[in-house]
Amino acid sequence: MADPGLSFTLVDPESFDSIPAPALPGDRCQTCDYWERLDGQREASESEGAADLKLSRLMAGARLAGAYGMLAWRNDPAGNRVAVGWAQFGPISRYPRAQVIRERYNSLPDSPAPWVVTCLQVVPGTADREGVGAELLAAVCEELDRRGITAVEAYPEGVADPWAVSVGPAAVYRAAGFKHAAGDEHFPAYRRELEDASADVGWGDLLSHTRPPDEGEDWPLSLPKGPSEEDVFRLPPKPNRPNPFGDD
Repeated sequence: MADPGLSFTLVDPESFDSIPAPALPGDRCQTCDYWERLDGQREASESEGAADLKLSRLMAGARLAGAYGMLAWRNDPAGNRVAVGWAQFGPISRYPRAQVIRERYNSLPDSPAPWVVTCLQVVPGTADREGVGAELLAAVCEELDRRGITAVEAYPEGVADPWAVSVGPAAVYRAAGFKHAAGDEHFPAYRRELEDASADVGWGDLLSHTRPPDEGEDWPLSLPKGPSEEDVFRLPPKPNRPNPFGDD
């Protein structure tokens, strides 16, 4: 049953600092580049440049369709809105580590290329933590369905504390309608096919994200740099990369 106290918003520059800390001590979502680079780090960095780079990555698709992150909010006892959950997602071409992991699962379909959820975190101690995570995933899938994305994947890990892994617990994905599509219980791949709600939305709604507030004779502008058709519908090439799970 949906929690009426929860609300969901795409991340933006104003809410970026509200992204809650992940479960693993010492990590910081605002500077993490673990999925964006094969040699990326989860550990916190006080570098202003690292935070600026992370924000620019999350907002890379904002002017075309929407940002690559979503927050879950709930009011605290004092009535203040507090972020209790965070999900990061995007075209698989934006996340090299996800590409390498996916290459291990030959049974997954090559086309169309999926989008991936790389991070799913709910603040420890949150009431019905798994339920909040499932509702956040459902909201992410609804948003991606609206954008015309046909499938979403995630690659959780079977570890003692599944929240300590950035992707979050496999159980939460199952609760949100994802199916175990490949791999074993230790390194599974979960996939959810979407329903193409974008057919009822149309390009006008999607492109409204690009409309400047002071539109005039210069509108429409040329499309900004960002996600392309290739990003959304094609898998990137498969270069030789290190094994993200370690040597076999």
